[in-house]
Amino acid sequence: MKKTILCAAALFLFLPGIAGTSSAADQANIFGLAVGNTWTYQGMGNEGRYTAHDEVVTTENHMSRTVYVVEKREKGVWRETQWLERKAGEVNLWGGTAYIDGATYTMQFSAGLLQAWYPMNVGESKFTAATLTVEELPDYVAHASMKVDVVDKKRVALPSGPVTAYKIRYQMRIWGNGADKSATFRQWSVPYLGYVQYMDQDSSATLSSCSVNGKKITQDTERADNGFKGHEEFRTCGIDRQNVAGAF
Repeated sequence: MKKTILCAAALFLFLPGIAGTSSAADQANIFGLAVGNTWTYQGMGNEGRYTAHDEVVTTENHMSRTVYVVEKREKGVWRETQWLERKAGEVNLWGGTAYIDGATYTMQFSAGLLQAWYPMNVGESKFTAATLTVEELPDYVAHASMKVDVVDKKRVALPSGPVTAYKIRYQMRIWGNGADKSATFRQWSVPYLGYVQYMDQDSSATLSSCSVNGKKITQDTERADNGFKGHEEFRTCGIDRQNVAGAF
């Protein structure tokens, strides 16, 4: 299964240490975060094949800021909720809830952990850190950090036109309470669309369909002469300006 989703990754790392447990105007929407947007992925993990579904279900006020609430399900079962703050040019993770070993945990970072930014360039690296608390475990406090590296990019040919996909490596570390753990995973992400492929040491998942309502999916601000007609890590998908559907 997709074990190292951002919030779940933090909790998997934290819990073992507990005894017994384009233009500026366009950039606000460049990460595909809008209520009603959905993404479906087909994956393979250590428990076999699975389908994962992500949906931006609502917005909430969190620590005097608006966050987008993203629900994540696997095989139709809720697994995690993330709280993501969308700012001009970047997205930050503030926490969320995750279902682990029969229990639900709610976690919160003292500062947002940077997940993505735009524009981005291959070779860029950014680091953020915060204190991590868990609502159900009030006596425990840990530290969390996220290092994000842009390691590659590819031009992907879609029926609506070429887009650029960025390969991003995430390195998350949780330490405190006698534990010091880390996890690494990678995503291919397309501006205006979201991530199209996920990889960690145990699993991988590829976008099979999505709906990004009211969003312009292709990148009019970036052109390239070397059209990208295919890559071993992608299969083309059908896209229109209102809805995205198909398979990579």
